[in-house]
This record gives sequence, C-alpha cells and structure tokens, in this order.
Amino acid sequence: MLGCLFGAKPRISESPPIRPAELKGDPRMGMVTQFFIVASIEVGNTTTKCILTATNMKDGSTRILNKTVKMTRDVRKPKPNERIFGSTLSGVSLTRESIAELVRDTLLEAHEAVNLDIKTDLDFAVRSTGVVAGFSSPHEVGEFIKALADGCLMAGIPPKKMVPAMSIDNVPARFRDHTLIDKIVFNGAVGGVLPPLGSTGVEIVANEMEGE
Repeated sequence: MLGCLFGAKPRISESPPIRPAELKGDPRMGMVTQFFIVASIEVGNTTTKCILTATNMKDGSTRILNKTVKMTRDVRKPKPNERIFGSTLSGVSLTRESIAELVRDTLLEAHEAVNLDIKTDLDFAVRSTGVVAGFSSPHEVGEFIKALADGCLMAGIPPKKMVPAMSIDNVPARFRDHTLIDKIVFNGAVGGVLPPLGSTGVEIVANEMEGE
C-alpha cells in the first residue's frame, strides 16, 4: 500500500493540441507563423483514422490539430460489379472502391471539423494500413495500397502531396527557408528491409511506408 503511494509514479506523455485559430496567427501584430500540416490516414483491422498534426516551422514543435476515428467494419458492402480482394479480422469484405470511399470520407470529415480546406491547407499526407488478416498475396496488398491512394485523390489531395520532395523546386515557397534539402545528396536507395512472409510463404508488406 505504501509502495503505491510513495513509490515510483508513471510518466504520462500527452501530445498538446492546437486550436485552428492559432494556425492563422495575428497579422495585425505581424505575427504569422508557418505551420506544416500533415494528415496521417490509416485503415486498420478495427479502426480507420485520420490524425492531423501541425508543426511550427519556427520552433519545430508538433501539436495535434484533430483526430477522426471510424470503425472499419462500417465500410459499405461491396457492390455487384466490384471485386472483393480481402477481408478484415471480423470478416468484413473489402473492395478497392469501398476502401477508397471510406478513406475519402474520413479525410474530409477530419478537415471539415477544424475548418481546413484539404486542397489548400494540407501540406502532406501519409498513408498506411494494418489490415493483414485476409491478405495472402502481394496482389491483394497492392490493391489495398491503391485504394488508399484512390481515397486521397478523391478527397482532393494531389499526388505531389503524397510523395516526398526530391529537390528544392518541389518544396513550397513558404517552406524553403526551413529546409536543408539543398545540402543533401540523394543518388539512389541507401537501405532496405526484408518484408515478412505471409500465410502462403510469399513476402508481403501491408504497410506502405515500410514497403517503400
């Protein structure tokens, strides 16, 4: 009992939130801070979520802007002309079109909740999936990754905001003073990983960021 009262206490880390109004700053006072806004969209076995973060380009701090969570099992049922390529742990059938629509709706809802325009305010989008239960081939994983990309495009995110910048010309003008990309030389792949084996013995990676 005394050990619980006077012993070591856990240290809980919590990401500080940021209000949408703080992103605009106060132009009247000459206080306009650049924020790099990122949307992380993930479709998992249980939930589908979009987390919006804003990084202060002046001090490097990152804060949570919004988080929208949906249940993956609520994805719409496949239509007659759609091909089922996999399923979740709970047995929910998945098609490329249904996943794309789920991703689109989650992204739009996350941005609308904080009054952001996904086409003009968002700077980058990260996609990943943890749905591996029903996948048995690289083709099925590929269809899922394509569905994630389709959903982002349907939401209004251009392809250039889904891939990293390879030169200073690909960096938005307002962020060029904060990048070191001109001091980095990239001449090809510098590392790699061996993907895990699926149930059929074939190497597959369902997480797109790890796969790339």
